[in-house]
Amino acid sequence: MTNIFITGCGSGLGESLLKESRSKGYEVYPHYRKDGDISSPLFSDQLEQIIKNSNIDVFINNAAVYTGGSLEEIRDEEIQQAIAINITGQILCLKKVYKVFKSNKKGLIININSLAGIYPSKNESIYCATKFALRGFSKSLQIEAIGTGVEIIDIYPGGMQTRMTATRNNYNSLMKVEEIAEQIISLIFNKSYYTNELILRKRNESSSS
Repeated sequence: MTNIFITGCGSGLGESLLKESRSKGYEVYPHYRKDGDISSPLFSDQLEQIIKNSNIDVFINNAAVYTGGSLEEIRDEEIQQAIAINITGQILCLKKVYKVFKSNKKGLIININSLAGIYPSKNESIYCATKFALRGFSKSLQIEAIGTGVEIIDIYPGGMQTRMTATRNNYNSLMKVEEIAEQIISLIFNKSYYTNELILRKRNESSSS
């Protein structure tokens, strides 16, 4: 039995990842916002115990916040929150997960990033900054993890039909979260040891989506 822990299961891709994992017969431990703020050091300590006690094999790092708009219009508090959740909180959680997986000499970490972590775009300076930071952190950790038995895969989805994109004019043409979730969960089943990153977007989708 494969045991999976997924952060940010309240809606969107996280909710679909939860449903897709369960449909494949995996034992899933979902995290919702009410369960704790991932930017809190207390949460990362609790997470470490859950990973140990529940024999988690796969950790899907999905929780994040979106911050958009021109830089001068974004409140300082929003910038601080984005950094706390999308960078600091995720690094603290991944540190604890990596520690347990390394001790076990096995484990799969899947970081849900975004095309915004590869391609900058207008009015997304803060969001892009946090996603670029996660990309840099994960790429470095992938190198550090060589020979430990811990695998790390970065996922870069393009535009999806979520609450974040609901006001876009091209919403109906965006990818469905159910289809993206299926692609991501298939990585667990396939055990693709030669995959360290995956870009998911429609073939005719622009890099800024």
